[in-house]
Amino acid sequence: MRRKPVAHAMRGEITFLAAAICAVLRTSYACAATANSEANVLEPVIVTAERRSESIQDVPVSVTAITGETLDKFNDHDFGDYAHTIPNLSYGTGSDFGVTNGRTVTIRGITGGRFRSGQATTSFYLNDTPVPLSLDPRVLDLQRIEVLRGPQGTLFGSSAMGGTVRVITKTAEAQNTYGSFDVQAFDINHGGAGYDFSGTFNAPIIRDELALKLSAYSSYKPGYFTRKFGIATTPGFTVPASQAPGQVTHIGNDIERGGMATLTYTPAALPGLTLTPMVIYQSSRGNGFPLADFNTDNTVQVRPLDVEESWKDQWTYSSLSAKYKAGFGSFIGSTASFHRQALDNEDNTEVSATYWGPTYATGQLPPVYLASPAPSFLDLGTVTQELRFESAFSGPLQTVIGIYYEHGKSHTGQDITQPLVQGQPGYIQDVPLSNNEVAEYGDLTYTPISAIELSAGVRASTLQYKKRNYYYGWINQGLTDVSVSHSEHAVTPRYTAKYKFTPDVMVYASAAKGFRSGGTNSVPNQCGPGSGSFNSDSLWSYEIGSKDSLFDNRMNLRVVAYRIDWTNIQQSILLPCTYSVTQNAGTATSTGAEIEADIAPIQGLNMTFSAGYDDAKITSVPAGATGFVTGQALNGVPKVTASLLADYSIPTDFGSVFIRPQYSYTGKSVSYSVIAVQSGGRARDAYSMVDLNIGVAKGSWEASFFAKNLLDVRANLGDEQSEVIELQSPTVRPRWLIAQPRTFGIELKYKFNGQ
Repeated sequence: MRRKPVAHAMRGEITFLAAAICAVLRTSYACAATANSEANVLEPVIVTAERRSESIQDVPVSVTAITGETLDKFNDHDFGDYAHTIPNLSYGTGSDFGVTNGRTVTIRGITGGRFRSGQATTSFYLNDTPVPLSLDPRVLDLQRIEVLRGPQGTLFGSSAMGGTVRVITKTAEAQNTYGSFDVQAFDINHGGAGYDFSGTFNAPIIRDELALKLSAYSSYKPGYFTRKFGIATTPGFTVPASQAPGQVTHIGNDIERGGMATLTYTPAALPGLTLTPMVIYQSSRGNGFPLADFNTDNTVQVRPLDVEESWKDQWTYSSLSAKYKAGFGSFIGSTASFHRQALDNEDNTEVSATYWGPTYATGQLPPVYLASPAPSFLDLGTVTQELRFESAFSGPLQTVIGIYYEHGKSHTGQDITQPLVQGQPGYIQDVPLSNNEVAEYGDLTYTPISAIELSAGVRASTLQYKKRNYYYGWINQGLTDVSVSHSEHAVTPRYTAKYKFTPDVMVYASAAKGFRSGGTNSVPNQCGPGSGSFNSDSLWSYEIGSKDSLFDNRMNLRVVAYRIDWTNIQQSILLPCTYSVTQNAGTATSTGAEIEADIAPIQGLNMTFSAGYDDAKITSVPAGATGFVTGQALNGVPKVTASLLADYSIPTDFGSVFIRPQYSYTGKSVSYSVIAVQSGGRARDAYSMVDLNIGVAKGSWEASFFAKNLLDVRANLGDEQSEVIELQSPTVRPRWLIAQPRTFGIELKYKFNGQ
């Protein structure tokens, strides 16, 4: 009864919105269908942002949750497809070598970190396991994706200063048999035809006890760049007569294969116990880098010689989780193993040419280009273990406590063997690293009355790593062989409070600390003697927000404002020798706000709107620090992000016709990944992206037409910090990662559900 006046007050707005939609669609059937239909009711979205299952409208954390159903509807396959819908999240490249390890993810302006010199500021999780931030697990048969904004170090570790991205898979079900397959054919502007096949099958082995689920996919995206060769690009150098001019088209393709197998076992003899083993494998490769030279509109890569650039990346994730649910709570244990191998092969010909003088070589070489491929590799393996208890007490106190252990080994390097000078290769780099982390964490929640909830948590972490830096070759002027180690202990607390005015209206406030371990820089001889160390950095984040379910559950609204004070900031500095070191650069603040709204105004229509504003800048610089200026915006951070998604279904005699448009906006920013702040950095223009999916669903079948990047925008995702970046060349060549050009495609889906 209390809500009837509000509902009546909204009726005029809802009627107007329905009329506007009908006018846009110009479909008389749609108007008739919507005019007499009752409004939808939004289903609650369950998240585990605090390591316990709660409605997204109840958890006192700023979190975006994208359900598996939504990912499927909007044809999201990879990180880039869904990342642009997250307020105050930006991503790009430039943090490490090539395209396999270069992705950066920034949340609320907290940016920085390279794989080999400092941790990232956003953590990335596959289920309960942290994995490299540059990883891009295929979006296939997922339960949901959660993006937690603000420091999450209390529950998710030291690399979660800005936030955490969690990819959560579905478990097998022992109650019935079901499955699906999805076939796509598409055409990429400037590239040509591609395809994507995927499928999932779930079946009970022992009904109600043991089930198996299998998922697999195969995809091919054609490259949309052209490599032209046989053209001199360095003043004073000539192309050898043996190299005839030519070109190769469809550079930068992407071929991917992968699959997942998982079991769920709930033995009848042990009620409350669930065992879930899982294996995921993914492999991808390409015949060149999808990078635009000089400007984002350029799809032609000009080179002196026909040296193919390529990349490949493969990884395997294996895990076993066990959960025992008792009346007073649940005990959860998980063990996971992750192994990744990646190889990026760049064309180093022009860079080697600039070193062919008496400065580095013992003898002058003729100014004629010689082929110089530069393969960079990564071999990474980690083992993680976690044990935690999630209470379900009957009283006002609840707790989550756990212990965490991680051991990792990685091996990175580069082999530039040509050209030889007096028998020495150009450059050899070999960097093995091992790391260990042990952490204990706990969170206590007190509910004195039903409307009030108070929570305090803390994590104590001990981190250690050892690294050897081996460099050799005539470019390095001999041998560098240095071993370094670093250890650190950190305590990261978090405090939250929430108050419910009604079951549907809640406000909350939180204060949390984020922490990132320090380390030691090391560079080869060519960069000069020594490189020093860098310290840990930390921040405090303060936020207030509200979460409201309005209009008889036809709108879920989430609004938050925050301030982050960041001290002793780790930032990557590019040296003239093309190597990066990490320096601590004073203080910064990030202030902003976010709004998200899930809306179901009329029958058949669901919309999601989000927007974020973030002002992140350096506020002080210590004496002697280089590459930073007070007032400088943080690297690659846009001030404004926004998105709007709509899903509208219209029932007809031949099935349910749907239209699913989505729009996103990313504001302008400045990149300092390659060009220092004193030079003004490199501007990244604002961009808008539009996708569209139109189709019909009938029974188990669905057919649709889709368009990605409908307006064919050359969105600037960042400048690549190449492992052999050409700052030594008289012709500096910026290389931009750009969005995939306009893509038109058709899709056919089939789902079955047996017994």
